[in-house]
Amino acid sequence: MRWWQFLQARLSNVYPGWIMVGVVSAMRTIGGGLHGYGFTVFFLPVSQDLGLNRAQTALAFSLARAEGAIEAPLIGYLVDRYGPRPLMVTAALLAGAGYIALSWVDSYVAFLLVYLGLISLAYSAGFIQTPMVIANNWFIRRRGRAMTVVGSAVTIGGTLITPGLAAVVTYFGWRWGAFFAGCAFLMICIPLSLKVVRAPEYIGLAPMARRHRSRQMLKVA
Repeated sequence: MRWWQFLQARLSNVYPGWIMVGVVSAMRTIGGGLHGYGFTVFFLPVSQDLGLNRAQTALAFSLARAEGAIEAPLIGYLVDRYGPRPLMVTAALLAGAGYIALSWVDSYVAFLLVYLGLISLAYSAGFIQTPMVIANNWFIRRRGRAMTVVGSAVTIGGTLITPGLAAVVTYFGWRWGAFFAGCAFLMICIPLSLKVVRAPEYIGLAPMARRHRSRQMLKVA
């Protein structure tokens, strides 16, 4: 048996909720590595290039945090109404476009518009709040484990991806680093977000709740 046949056979016995957790965790890993922790890599070179002082850069970060808190109830409403997939696809698109646009900014006003109007808005909605809905919808039993896996992904991204982004910024400059981050969001996160299924009921299953012995019933790990 070839390795991919073996992998396919193993995955066929995995509860699909864990696959959904893997998909949104991968998105959060990339988001955390490129923005959650990664944006600190841009802090000093952007400030120096645009001639910003500490008060101006601190204001941008403070407004981004306030923006995330204000938009949270609206995101909850949109997720309930339309499901997580449209929001995550839109967020990946906006984050990618935002970072590519960031590589071209040449003023503080343009920086605020891009950082607050595209990047922070998209990151908070699609990479922080919405993915947690997946773990909540797909699991009853082992929900805590699933949500913990999703929650830890941002930190993992900061550990694995942010050092690579820092190397790109160091050797090629922050504008190329921003362009690289934007391309990564577009090429990786959009395909991942298209795989998201709102809840098990949408594919004829039920949330993980209890064990069944019959192969015809829903299997749980």
